[in-house]
Amino acid sequence: MFKLYNLDREDVTSSLSLKYMKKGFTLIELLVVIAIIGILASVVLVGFPNATRKAKDSRVISGIGQARTVMIYIGANEGTYTSFKGTHEDMVSLWTEITNNDKEETTPGIQGGTQDQGACIYAQLSAKDNYWYCAASNGLAGFTDTSPSGSGYCDGTTFVCPTVTG
Repeated sequence: MFKLYNLDREDVTSSLSLKYMKKGFTLIELLVVIAIIGILASVVLVGFPNATRKAKDSRVISGIGQARTVMIYIGANEGTYTSFKGTHEDMVSLWTEITNNDKEETTPGIQGGTQDQGACIYAQLSAKDNYWYCAASNGLAGFTDTSPSGSGYCDGTTFVCPTVTG
């Protein structure tokens, strides 16, 4: 009914070692893995430049937000905004941060007038073309697709941001 095999230890070991003798990968398997890694790397690298621009924009927005606090502080303590400049002692590091991260590292706009006139600061963002972030002493701050340096805005005679969103 049952058939018994007379196998010794050596026979079992040799048959198992033949079964599992294949070790390592074939050339085709290695090439497939390398191709998959290459495809994944290309997907990551395509999105990297835009992520860098968005990170720079975040630093600009943060810097302008802090500069707006300095702007309000200067207006409240000095009764005028005329000293609100990039060279003001409270603005030097913020000015550098904004300048180093705005689009093409151009000089951001900053204007300070009398108490009645107000003040404003703006910089062009990198992630979208023709897009700025602007903050003014009237409390308005946000994104705009109208250049704040244009006539009637933050141009040295008027100190308001164009229509802003968010």
